[in-house]
Amino acid sequence: MFFTESFNFQLDDLLERICVKLQITPTQHELAEERYNAIGSWLEVPGTPLAAAKPIIYSQGSLRIGTTVRPLAHEEYDLDLVCQLQIDLQRVKNPVVLLDAVEQRLKQHDTYKNMLERKNRCIRVKYANEFHLDILPACPDLISGNGCLMVPDREAKEWKASNPKGYAAWFESQTRLIKAMAMEGVEPLPAQEPLDVKTPLKLVVQLMKRWRDIAYAQNPDLAPISIVLTTLAGLHYGAQQSVNQALTDILNGIVSSLPNGGRRLLVLNPTNRKEDLSERWDEIPGAYQAFVDGVTFFQKTWQAINRQTGIPSIASTLAVLFGEELSKSVVTEQAQSIEKARKEKKLAIQRGSGVLVTTTSPSSHPVKPNTFHGG
Repeated sequence: MFFTESFNFQLDDLLERICVKLQITPTQHELAEERYNAIGSWLEVPGTPLAAAKPIIYSQGSLRIGTTVRPLAHEEYDLDLVCQLQIDLQRVKNPVVLLDAVEQRLKQHDTYKNMLERKNRCIRVKYANEFHLDILPACPDLISGNGCLMVPDREAKEWKASNPKGYAAWFESQTRLIKAMAMEGVEPLPAQEPLDVKTPLKLVVQLMKRWRDIAYAQNPDLAPISIVLTTLAGLHYGAQQSVNQALTDILNGIVSSLPNGGRRLLVLNPTNRKEDLSERWDEIPGAYQAFVDGVTFFQKTWQAINRQTGIPSIASTLAVLFGEELSKSVVTEQAQSIEKARKEKKLAIQRGSGVLVTTTSPSSHPVKPNTFHGG
């Protein structure tokens, strides 16, 4: 994106610059891939008790669909994987057995045994100062089919519905980039997707995640989880080609969908309606109202941004939404790019509007280099 004939496109350029800085580095991605493959291989070693269940290891969540963002300072990012076991869940009276089996296998590794943390639905492997990897045991839901799974819930001591692969396929279909997904052994971690081929939907999800990290920094327990934001964005995305327009329409759609009368918004997995992705709102007092207040503020603030006509007038507001350091840096970069284009005589003004455009735009006249010599 470069400087075009409207404020909208210049704002798009800023949003894309923000997303560039939100990307995890190639080195981080390579390290995550290395850790992922190593754990996957350990879980499926032939001859072990877990291997008898023919585990299928694959990624899920933001890294699979290309919406991972760099965490704020001193925070870890997470890599989620599924360990799908070919077990008839009707023969497993206590679902927690699956969590225990995966944990026991990891404890047999000299390195992993000192890095484990038992979570409600997964076993977490913590890599100091890098990231953590959450392993979700699962069994096929033969009744529902279509890739649906049942996963153990330690606190409830029962099965919970899920469909990670179906969800990823749904999200990709929403971006209009449907991809085939294999299913055997340890699947390769999806390659890191360059920003210039990402659809506006994926960029919007990244922006919403960063807004969430900033808005709830003082109360992280009240922050909406990533899959809820991702699902809402996917449901309200209308194939817009502009990142700004996609974000505007998605925020408007979310706020319009908020129920009245004290009821909460219900966010279900589009590929497994038995899975309530938003059930956490029932478990944490104040979390749902904090979401309503936050997303409403985001929508109204974004509407106000779009009523402006120039980047300098919105710089401070971008800082509130996405962080001061990040916002200042992209505004500075854009200004420097404009000045560079001016010096190279590649910048022009649209006749009749006064909007900055490239010299290739019709009905424009070049902007003279700013020499500051006077005269």
